[in-house]
Amino acid sequence: MPRTAAAGRTFYGWLYGTEVMPERSVELQTWVLDESGKYGTSNKETWLWWGPVIGVTDQLELALPIELEWQSSEVDNVVKASFTFKRFGIEARYRLVSADPAEAPSLVPLVRIAAKRDVIVRDRLRVEGDAVVSYDLGAVNALVDLGVVADIATSSRHIELRPSGGISVQVASGLRLGAEVYSELSLDARGESWAAVGPNLAWTHGRFWLSGAFGIGVYHIKTAPRVMWGIAF
Repeated sequence: MPRTAAAGRTFYGWLYGTEVMPERSVELQTWVLDESGKYGTSNKETWLWWGPVIGVTDQLELALPIELEWQSSEVDNVVKASFTFKRFGIEARYRLVSADPAEAPSLVPLVRIAAKRDVIVRDRLRVEGDAVVSYDLGAVNALVDLGVVADIATSSRHIELRPSGGISVQVASGLRLGAEVYSELSLDARGESWAAVGPNLAWTHGRFWLSGAFGIGVYHIKTAPRVMWGIAF
C-alpha cells in the first residue's frame, strides 16, 4: 500500500530538515541548485545531487550521494562551459529525539555529518557538518541550520560556515509556504562569501514530496534557486 512521504523530506530549499526515514525504508532523492552572478561575475553554476536515503533506525538515516557539476564562465567575451562528475560520498543524519508522533517534542534537534571524495582533485576530501534545530507551533515550522564545510587536500585547506534559517507555514493539506535565508561565509582567502534570501515552497503527495526556494542575492550573488524532490519505496 502507498504510504505518505513524511520522512526524509524538508520544508525548505537550502536548509536541511529534521525528519529522517523510518527504519528499513528507502527513498530516492534528487536535488538541483543554481548559483548565478557570484562575486560580481557572469559565471553560472548548476549542481545535481542524486542518491538513495536509507533508514537505519527510526532516528538514524544514511545517504549515498553522487554530485554532478556544470559551470559556465566568460573570459574576454568567450564563454566556456564544462560538465563533470564532481563528488561522491556518504552522509549520516541523526535525529536526537523520538520520531514517534505520540512522543516527539515540538523542539527537534538533528546532527548531520558527511565525507565526500573529490573526483577531479584526487587527494581532496570534503567534510561537511550541520547542527539543525526545528520548532513546530501548530501550522508553523521554524528552523535554524548551522553548517560547516571543509575541503582538505595535501597542500591546501578551505573552510566555510553556512549559517541559515527559515520559516514554513502550512496553508493547505500537503502544501506549505514560507521564506528562508542562506549564506556561505569563507574563513580564508581560498573562497568568497555570499548570501541570499527568498520564498520557499513544499508539497507532499502520497509517496512523493517536493520542496524548493528561490534565493535572491543580498551579498555577492545574483540568484540562487534550489529544488529537491524524493519518492519513498
